[in-house]
Amino acid sequence: MEAFWVGLGITAAVIAVLLLLLCGFIFNQLVWRRTIPLPRFLGKIIAGGGVRDDTYENAAAAALEHLKSLPLEEITLTAPDGAHLIARLLVPEKPNGKAVLACHGSRSTGLREFRFTAPDLYEKGYVVLMPDHRGCGDSDGKYMGYGTHESKDSLLWVQYLEEHFPGMPIFLLGVSLGGATVLMMSDRTEGTAVRGVIADCAYTSAWAEFSYQLHTSFHLPDFPLLHLCDLYCRIFCGYSFRDASPIDAVRRAKVPILFVHGGDDLYVPYYMQGELYDACVTAKEKLTVPGAVHARSFYTAPEAYMAAMERFMEQCLGAKA
Repeated sequence: MEAFWVGLGITAAVIAVLLLLLCGFIFNQLVWRRTIPLPRFLGKIIAGGGVRDDTYENAAAAALEHLKSLPLEEITLTAPDGAHLIARLLVPEKPNGKAVLACHGSRSTGLREFRFTAPDLYEKGYVVLMPDHRGCGDSDGKYMGYGTHESKDSLLWVQYLEEHFPGMPIFLLGVSLGGATVLMMSDRTEGTAVRGVIADCAYTSAWAEFSYQLHTSFHLPDFPLLHLCDLYCRIFCGYSFRDASPIDAVRRAKVPILFVHGGDDLYVPYYMQGELYDACVTAKEKLTVPGAVHARSFYTAPEAYMAAMERFMEQCLGAKA
């Protein structure tokens, strides 16, 4: 009998260690800048994560080269904690009087995320500022915050635009994590030049997004995996996945919001657009792009996307006037 209990204890200890290691691996993939290489088969299992389109990849590479050929200016900003944050600025020869702060998604950069969008905005006369979020690209930082620290840092970029382009209305544009970021700024815009928010394929909360992936891709419950990963995040990064909650922010929003989502988005599920829209307390619009997968709504329907965005901006300025 004693041997049985010893064996049971050893088995339980081994399972606990394996569980902690598994959660550490998941936490690394979700949050940390430097990730352990993900096996290819896992990338294909993740809902919406295995989309590969050679036509898109070729077009994206060409678009990035075109964007880099434009007169980009690199800007460095020092955050209150000493972190150096990097952004690229596009100023057209004949500005139309409006500025766009463009916030990218997870593990991306400003230039990569907006390689299709920024040149069109530039040609139409918009001042475009594209930061690299903390923990991504050329900015400092070891981990991503899913909108927590990104929204605080992006308010610093709003101040930069206000100082360098006084009197110019600012619109916040974000994709995926960037969409969550701008939504988490929507309740903190009073007294600023921000006049509206365009949130593309944003999640309702980081917790809800990770829970969706666990259930849909791996058929696993939240407990204990998500709870342990969240514990790691609170210990090492100082925030909880529940803190990254755009749906709470839009319940207190101060500016109008345009919610954009791809109709075929399986990564951040399409139903989250409806949940965010219903929760929003300010003037609001929706654009659904049929056939668009995650973060490719502009690529799929650039004319419809730009038309909806510009119409929304004019409505925001008209309401303010």
